[in-house]
Amino acid sequence: MAPEGVKELTDEELIGLYLARDQEAIAATEAAYGPYCRAIIQRILGSGEDAEECVSDVWLRVWNAIPPQRPVHLKGWLGTVARNQAVSYCRARAREPVQAEAAALELAGLLAGGPEEALEARELGRALSAFLAEQAPASRGVFLRRYWYGDTVEEAAEWAGWSLSRTKSALFRLRKKLKIYLEKEDLYHG
Repeated sequence: MAPEGVKELTDEELIGLYLARDQEAIAATEAAYGPYCRAIIQRILGSGEDAEECVSDVWLRVWNAIPPQRPVHLKGWLGTVARNQAVSYCRARAREPVQAEAAALELAGLLAGGPEEALEARELGRALSAFLAEQAPASRGVFLRRYWYGDTVEEAAEWAGWSLSRTKSALFRLRKKLKIYLEKEDLYHG
């Protein structure tokens, strides 16, 4: 529910406000997606005070990005902006993201040697998206909760309504399947 004085808008209406450079866009985005972006940032930063500063930076980035960008899926795009801003915030302060470190270690073996060129990074992103599109919705969701949003395994299990054991097994199997997929795409450098 939007705060008093801020009406709830559809994603298209929100984007329209940004395109029109209407200052109401930020308040309306905060009302609609503030808790969502804060949750992502909080998982990465682990500090409420830092998260609030980072959220303000997210709204500034969104304001500066639309236009020229016009996101197709606003919620996902905002989540990406929030995640990237939180990771940038950590890097600028020479500290590791709280949840991202453990999740990154789980995937490190698959991405050993990492992409060294922007073209390969884009290709890896495309392959990862294609791989995830082939997975069952619940498995895809657990994978994204763990490795994109930085949830703990326990949080991902709770989100899916699965036991901790089932979630750990699913993530293990997904990593194995991803390795095979990346080998097939000639993107595995292990």
